[in-house]
Amino acid sequence: MLTGLHGVVAILAALRHRAETGEGQYIDVAMAAVMMNMNERVHADLSGVDLGAERPILGAHDAPFFLSPEGNEFVSPMSLVGSLTFPFYLAAMRRPDIADDPRFGTPELREENYAALHQIVQTWIYTFDDMASLDAQFDEAKIATGQIRTVAEFADGEWATSWRATREVSDRVGGTMRIPGPPWHFSRQGNELPPQVPALQGEHNGEILKELGFDDATIAELVSCNALVQPAST
Repeated sequence: MLTGLHGVVAILAALRHRAETGEGQYIDVAMAAVMMNMNERVHADLSGVDLGAERPILGAHDAPFFLSPEGNEFVSPMSLVGSLTFPFYLAAMRRPDIADDPRFGTPELREENYAALHQIVQTWIYTFDDMASLDAQFDEAKIATGQIRTVAEFADGEWATSWRATREVSDRVGGTMRIPGPPWHFSRQGNELPPQVPALQGEHNGEILKELGFDDATIAELVSCNALVQPAST
């Protein structure tokens, strides 16, 4: 998916180049190159820099998870270990003294004593009456938080509903199915999304092969020898 997105970006850049110069181009997008491009710490690896415990957060599993005063799980994208983000937690807790604790003086030590450091923050969280008051304190210290939801819970939430983040489409067998809506809106689109009917696997084999120059006899032969996946009956 990331390679496809980068391919679209490359096409747009090439169209801009054509508009400015009149010159068209072929585009080559490599999946391996995309993965290197998306790696947040590749610059350090390529330069031979040992970041030690100063690792960037590469996913939610590297971010600290906590329990709210009500007992609900939430996550912060800011590391408890990193030197640039550790002070934000101290500011939120009004606990600059923690920086002098010999267990937490360096990223390596904070990593080594992570459970103890996490417990200090969690204990402080429990001093609040609710998540709203805690979040206000986090906001003051420039720490973002996020509630953990299932996909279904998120899709039924206020934002997803107002954005029309999902849509109902035909399942081609008399019912409907819920799928993600387009992740972009156009200013002239209005409130209604254009109709969409999901294609069955192999449904457009013939059309595509004809566009590629195959004749009816060749297509029929491919079908007869099961070289093409045939669409299920609707």
